[in-house]
Amino acid sequence: MTQGQWRTEALKRFPELAAVVREADNPYALWIDLWCHFTEAYDSQATDLVARIYKYARWCSEQPRGKTAADDLLTCVATCFWEHIPTHPKALKDMPKWWTLKDVQTMRQIFSYLGGDDVYAEVLAQYDAKKSPRKRKRKA
Repeated sequence: MTQGQWRTEALKRFPELAAVVREADNPYALWIDLWCHFTEAYDSQATDLVARIYKYARWCSEQPRGKTAADDLLTCVATCFWEHIPTHPKALKDMPKWWTLKDVQTMRQIFSYLGGDDVYAEVLAQYDAKKSPRKRKRKA
């Protein structure tokens, strides 16, 4: 991947954040800013921006791997974005919308990095809650 592909792709996906994208010295700086916009988007229910950030994260993770952590977009996304998702209550609750249970199990180290086993248990609980059937009240 060429140096500027991450920026070109971000500019296409986030025209409203063009100044933020252009000011980022590297993808790590951009992802730190995107995390702030992601949390603000959840808090203001800007679901379109949340979806576009998730899609950009997926795009970054699918790019050829770099030779070092400094130029590897997958490492960047993992450390600046994915690790933080379980720390945001609304994003945590919404994880089953964006991740399969298998994804979450495969990425256990990433999702438990900041909060350990307790936070990872909270992540898994979102999937248990999703599959638990709701009890219907019987009419008397």
